[in-house]
Amino acid sequence: MNLERKNPITILCYLFFVIFITIFSTNPIMLGISFVSSILFYFALKGWKKTLIRLAYSLLFVAIITLVNPLFSRQGMTALFEIGSLIVTEESILYGVAIGVMFSSSMIWFGAMNILLDSDKISYIFGKYTPKIGTILSVSLGLFPKYIAQYKKIDNNLKALGLYNQASLWRKIKLKMHTLSTLISWSIEGALTLSDSMSARGYDLKHKRVFGKYHFGVSDIILLIISIAVGVVILVFMGLGVGSYYFYPTFKPLQWDVDVWIYFATFCFMNLMLAVDLWEMIKWQFSISKI
Repeated sequence: MNLERKNPITILCYLFFVIFITIFSTNPIMLGISFVSSILFYFALKGWKKTLIRLAYSLLFVAIITLVNPLFSRQGMTALFEIGSLIVTEESILYGVAIGVMFSSSMIWFGAMNILLDSDKISYIFGKYTPKIGTILSVSLGLFPKYIAQYKKIDNNLKALGLYNQASLWRKIKLKMHTLSTLISWSIEGALTLSDSMSARGYDLKHKRVFGKYHFGVSDIILLIISIAVGVVILVFMGLGVGSYYFYPTFKPLQWDVDVWIYFATFCFMNLMLAVDLWEMIKWQFSISKI
């Protein structure tokens, strides 16, 4: 994807506003726009196989939140059925769907951010002005995948030794705890080694320079300005109540005639980077055809 070659500050700013709009919105249309846009964005980054896996997990998460929410929220005026003393309302179910979609969309956007912004880009963004925060973020982003891979490696070694064969449930729990204990010991040893290595490379020196191979091009500046301008406008109008929606005590009617412009602006904004990437691909293919 061509977006990986964009300046990290532009990508971070764009995804920051997209995620904030998603988190602070309860409007079903805007949440639906964010969910569909996040799936398309993730598809452009990772392809259809991993996108389908991510989509399946997201829909499962939405289903769980939908089923769990009526257990804690008994508000609403439209009763559907009763389970003992529990009254399940239509509003609580649909509010659970909205919250599930909001969290799922946010997680997909954060997953895209994790793909586009690796540890080097995080160091480039924060290293010059807040070097300690930049170092913590870059190291953390690098350690999580490493810990997951090491956990699987340790667990697979135990399986290869046959310790899981015909093991009872309690025995499997003890083996998982042993795997976790081994991982913690390995991580502590690795942290000490990493600390010594970073000190030897001058991470704790004052007035050090942060290497960055990234630069601001014209397209980066334009995208940054558009992201800030459109993102701020959408958030401000959301704060003023445009596109607001409530589920309790009963549904608020969707106002297409008044709020249609913010729906259109949100759709265009959340697909801005995707459109830019598609345009650059078309230009590249056209340039190749002229050779």
